[in-house]
Amino acid sequence: MGHKVLVLISRMQEYRLDNHSLIPNGLLRCGHEVHVADIETLGISAGTVMCDMFQLDREYHKGVPFPDMLLTRRSAEDFELVWLLTSPHPNLFLDTYQLLWVLNQRVPFVNDASAVLFLNSKNCLPAAIDEDHLPTSYVSNSFDELNAVVTESSDRSWILKPGNEGCGADIYYVNAREKNFRALLQSATGNEVSRYENYGRQTVGLSSKYVAMQEYIPTVAENEKRVLLAGGVPVCGFHRYHNDDDHRANATLGNKFSELVLTADEEAFCHDLGKSLMSQGIYFAGIDLAYPYVLELNLENPGAINWTIRSTGVDRTPEVVNHLMTALERDGRLKASSI
Repeated sequence: MGHKVLVLISRMQEYRLDNHSLIPNGLLRCGHEVHVADIETLGISAGTVMCDMFQLDREYHKGVPFPDMLLTRRSAEDFELVWLLTSPHPNLFLDTYQLLWVLNQRVPFVNDASAVLFLNSKNCLPAAIDEDHLPTSYVSNSFDELNAVVTESSDRSWILKPGNEGCGADIYYVNAREKNFRALLQSATGNEVSRYENYGRQTVGLSSKYVAMQEYIPTVAENEKRVLLAGGVPVCGFHRYHNDDDHRANATLGNKFSELVLTADEEAFCHDLGKSLMSQGIYFAGIDLAYPYVLELNLENPGAINWTIRSTGVDRTPEVVNHLMTALERDGRLKASSI
């Protein structure tokens, strides 16, 4: 017996080998009734949250066109569980999360909408991860503040990250010994001096941008791993490798990867972190781990199942689904299956 689940994704031209196809297929394979909805169509009609959706009648695989013609507008509240698997479009971001929050007051989510909104950001890691397991970190929109930190010691290196970007976008390595570090700090914080000098603040308005800055962990090149937690259990993931000429390990940028193998300490830590995240409403998460440090949390569409398939040939989606449903039912967030 299964549950009636609504999976929110972004409309696309065709399915890819990622969570947008793997998760609905896995749910269907595990006996659940699955409906897939376009997140960009959320709205409220006469007090009811609505969106365009279709019901899966079979598994959809890589290369199959997204079935636009099957979409019908229906209530998003007529479900036992909602699984959010995408970030809203920037033009609709705040409105979408407000609508998701309304829906989450009426239907349980795999990951609470408010928790994803705040914790799926490099800015908010200290709220989810214990200080002992975070690199020394700063979040600031002040060039002067970050410049003072970097220049304090040329023996320490730092990674600059936009708080709300992904897939390696605008991530910089800085060290006071390198000539371009100030230019990178200025760029990351909005190039205020040059923009105000060229155009005037009255013309361009506020130019400052926030950036997260983490101390560079030298061991990251050897022990960085993406671990997928489902219902608090580390189910799968992959070992991430750094190219010699790039500080980023993103597999989406062409870096090598291999099967995930956790040490006993890493395994125990992941179980403890999984419990902590569930207490904050997060039951499905990808963590970037360079033990004993957590570098990032990925809560919307964490790549792990797909890279596990690529590295091992094994689809772990049914295990992900079963661990997740077991934990949600155990914690009373989801009633015993009714279908």
